[in-house]
Amino acid sequence: MQIFRAEKTTPTEIFRQLSELDKQCVGADGWSAESFISEAARESGIVLYAAENSRIAGLICGCFGADQADITSVAVAPECRRQGIADNLICEFISLLPCITESIFLEVRESNSAAIALYKKNGFEQISIRKRFYSSPVENAIIMKKDLNKEG
Repeated sequence: MQIFRAEKTTPTEIFRQLSELDKQCVGADGWSAESFISEAARESGIVLYAAENSRIAGLICGCFGADQADITSVAVAPECRRQGIADNLICEFISLLPCITESIFLEVRESNSAAIALYKKNGFEQISIRKRFYSSPVENAIIMKKDLNKEG
């Protein structure tokens, strides 16, 4: 499994596949191909995907600014879970952040115990609850934060 960074020159088909995977994993709240294209084109955007034999198995998307970063989406195909793909994507995402980045934030559905365990394993801690953040179904989000110890 290799990790690739999507950029504005990445074929549109890749962005379509990223959208399909995101929607498969998170439902109606999943990102459109256009949203992934927009994020990849931003100077502060990071869109990564894990693929093997032209099949996308996982993705991570986020952005950075000043001394903070946000992970906005993580998805792994159901048949590819528990293989370390999300761990590898998180590590690669962190490695691409500017050295001044002090913390990373993300939101996760309160009921998504597997994702919460993954994030905790990767050093994220719960800091707050965002009421009724998700739709389809309506659910609270747990806001999580990871502090980075990067040297500037």
